Amino acid sequence: MNRLINFSLCLMLVISFPVISEAAQVDFAWSTPEFISHKKDSEGEKKYLIWCYSIRNTIDKEITVPVATLLTTDTHKYYEDKYIPEIAGKVSEGDEKYISADEMKGEFDPGVTKKGIAIFEDIDPHAKRINIFMTGLSHLFFWRWRLVDPSYKITYKKSGDKWILEEHGFTKDNSHINYADPPERSRAGKLK
Repeated sequence: MNRLINFSLCLMLVISFPVISEAAQVDFAWSTPEFISHKKDSEGEKKYLIWCYSIRNTIDKEITVPVATLLTTDTHKYYEDKYIPEIAGKVSEGDEKYISADEMKGEFDPGVTKKGIAIFEDIDPHAKRINIFMTGLSHLFFWRWRLVDPSYKITYKKSGDKWILEEHGFTKDNSHINYADPPERSRAGKLK
């Protein structure tokens, strides 16, 4: 009986090891979302919500990171990440520029850090909570296009004009999945 228990425990440890090691393949960091006003060409001034993040490969092997970002509100609205170079330029530091999720997708050499910016336009002013979903951060070595990838969900609640972090972590909440740009889509957004 003891052998069976020991074998079961060892088997559970071996099976769980890839999950533990996958989580350590990247460092994922982010800022608090902020509103910024921007006037584009002849259009009037618009209000955007910007959210900066970085992803770093922490292992000594090249990895593929098929990231995408999406925002949802408690008012049941969905927003795709836009990239506006003028806004990215305003928040970039020195020679290091923030890039879009589309530019970030792909190969990360060992030790490489990429900084991204997600820009969301016309967020519902009645929203009291927002969820930002980042897809593509798990199953990095064993990623397959049909595999359901848990998203990293970051929830903020509104306090005045600011957003306060409420919770974050991997989630099986896939309410955003029909709105996200899944990894099997091409850059043009059409299914292959």
